[in-house]
Amino acid sequence: MKPEVTLRLVLLCAAVLPGRLVEAQTRLVTVDDLMRLRSISDVRISPDGQRVAYVVSQPSVEKNVHEAVLYVVSVAGGAATRMNYGTRIFNQPRPAPHLRWSPDGASLSFVALVDDAPQVVSLSATGGEARPLTSTKEGTTIYEWAPDGKRIACLAPDPVPEEEERRKKEKSFVIEVDRNDRPTRVWIQEVAGGPARAVTPRDKFVAGLSWSPDGTTIAYAASPMGGFNSRFNTRIYAVPAAGGEPRPVVDRPGMNTSPQYSPDGQWIGFISTDGVAAMISTWGLHVAPAAGGPGIRNLSKETGNWVGEFVWAADSRSILLVPNEGTAQRGAGMFEQPIFRSTLDTGRTERVTQGPTVNYSVSLSRDGKQMAYRSVEALNMGDVFLQDLGAATRPSKLSDVNPEMRDLALGELKPIHWRSFDGMEIWGLLLTPPGYSGGKKLPLLVYCHGGPIGGFTYGLFPQFMHTVPQVDIYGTQAMASAGMAVLFPMPRGGSGYGLEGFRMIKNGWGDGDYKDIMAGVDHLIGQGLADPDRLGVMGGSYGGYMTNWIVTQTGRFKAAATMCSVSDISDLYYLSDAGDFTVEYFDEPWKEEKAYAAHSPITYATEVTTPLLIQHGENDRRVPIMQAHKFYKALKKLGKTVEMEIFPRGGHVLSEPAQQREIMRRNLEWFRRWLNP
Repeated sequence: MKPEVTLRLVLLCAAVLPGRLVEAQTRLVTVDDLMRLRSISDVRISPDGQRVAYVVSQPSVEKNVHEAVLYVVSVAGGAATRMNYGTRIFNQPRPAPHLRWSPDGASLSFVALVDDAPQVVSLSATGGEARPLTSTKEGTTIYEWAPDGKRIACLAPDPVPEEEERRKKEKSFVIEVDRNDRPTRVWIQEVAGGPARAVTPRDKFVAGLSWSPDGTTIAYAASPMGGFNSRFNTRIYAVPAAGGEPRPVVDRPGMNTSPQYSPDGQWIGFISTDGVAAMISTWGLHVAPAAGGPGIRNLSKETGNWVGEFVWAADSRSILLVPNEGTAQRGAGMFEQPIFRSTLDTGRTERVTQGPTVNYSVSLSRDGKQMAYRSVEALNMGDVFLQDLGAATRPSKLSDVNPEMRDLALGELKPIHWRSFDGMEIWGLLLTPPGYSGGKKLPLLVYCHGGPIGGFTYGLFPQFMHTVPQVDIYGTQAMASAGMAVLFPMPRGGSGYGLEGFRMIKNGWGDGDYKDIMAGVDHLIGQGLADPDRLGVMGGSYGGYMTNWIVTQTGRFKAAATMCSVSDISDLYYLSDAGDFTVEYFDEPWKEEKAYAAHSPITYATEVTTPLLIQHGENDRRVPIMQAHKFYKALKKLGKTVEMEIFPRGGHVLSEPAQQREIMRRNLEWFRRWLNP
């Protein structure tokens, strides 16, 4: 059946026409349908708890940008008011508005493009034109209001030295590796205008900041180095807002970042690896005395929560948090992202939101009674919700950003589980075509997630619901509408099995995790759902590595597509901007040359029999494009069925809507060609 064919479904619409059967038109999902969908980039409740501001992003294939619009809606509900027209919210490569209310609630601020540079702008809460608050030469994307509303603090590097500007104009400038860096610093800008002034040292890369409640001090996280590894070498400092010497607040190895003062000024909450300078660790929620010294508390010790974002309760006695890697959520819960509350005195963590939802962008009213956030369910793109934390009531929905989804026939997405080779219970999500009720074998696509530390959640784009989701290169709902089932496996090494699960693939990429995935495939074949003669596999980043690995280990798949993929782990260490992380799995390549080779797909290129589509962004720094060229050349020379596509300007993910649409279309057609759904 072709995607444009209309399904005629009979629906019972009791709320509209009680007791009557109403025939409704729904249609199968196409790539163009997916590219028209909107997502919420940011949510922020006003200090008085009466209004909620949020930013909606929609891709424009014609303009080749993600267009972002700011809205404000009353907590009582009703129509939302559009706030920006001429002002362009920062959207490079994707919308990142960093939305904030001024302390008095009279204005909204966000990051916008001013002369093509990201700057903080302010807009009256009643409407009107936005005015810039910052004018840093290279722009800023991170900032916070001072409690008095008269200043903001933002992050930016020092201006380019005049000598360097001259050499760039004369074309004689040379990049001196590790010597041309200009670290980001904290700058204080008066809202009334005037020059900004830096208050942090020139030799530290600042990654996050927070004002003390009295406005006298700024806490910030900083590292002596830049790049991917900087986050694992951060410490927290406090510096007088008027200028002066910083003092250490948290001075220990590892990650110590994202500081936030408690409302009473006694504590600083932060995300930390608890003294471990490694990626494979728990990125947990900690609190430290704002005055410094002993007394740091680990609020993630019992739960193992990796914390993506958090906000203090108004009484400073608890913190609301969102775990973003599912290390505490086991079983079917690993696909959810609830909001939790951790209490300082007891260390107890309780769930605040209920149901299988994925939540982000949490903010509280000043009195702490109202919470606004973005919530995503299994088969949607998410909306703005409001919850009264002081009452046992269900959250209220304040937006409806994709009403047209009601016209689409979506496949069913549900959690499943199976036993792997060693008896370990493995989970995954299964997407089946619209209206599928069993009794028929389907082509099965296996979607391998990135990471290795990573996974899938509920939502229309299960790997990317935390960001503008059209970055996903596989339009899985369009694939389901074309008659294919999709398995989203969560093998060991990724989220869902705790810290010990992450460590299960140390010195073993492609060993246990590969077997976990194949056990899932066999499980669906055994159930009579998957056609063993029509199997496909796909994935990007580590999912691309796994796809490459799978086609070198088995000939059971009839087609494969791999994006921004690793073929040689040793090359990844030397050439990637984040290559050092491979050391945590294999040690340095000159010490473990055999281990690197034994787990690299390129070593087994002669074994490939599956037709493979290799895709890569031209400017990918995380997995440089030579990984793709290397695998493609070997397979081509060996006479294998292989095609390669390069996406100009593309990075590790594709952010241009025109390219996102094109790669979704190409992947859909690739699998339709080989699996004949």
